[in-house]
Amino acid sequence: MTDSFSEEDRDSMTEMAGDLIQAKMDAARQPQNLTHLLKIGGFQMELVPSKHIDVEKIFKDTIADLYDRFGDKILEIDIKGITPDSSRGMHQ
Repeated sequence: MTDSFSEEDRDSMTEMAGDLIQAKMDAARQPQNLTHLLKIGGFQMELVPSKHIDVEKIFKDTIADLYDRFGDKILEIDIKGITPDSSRGMHQ
């Protein structure tokens, strides 16, 4: 049986496989890509971690804005529309 790949094709495939394995190893070394979650009453906000954002400042500003707009009502929730499955949100 003859091989239809040239030596150049093999080198390219080997390099791509090496890059893929390296990327997977780098991803495994990184901390889990969890999200930052802010839940207040019926409000929920999720932020993807990034070195370019200040999560604490965003959450504090968001809480202040919500409280300015809605006062103590921000802590109220309406449980009529909540079912066991809908309370999980997007991530199951």
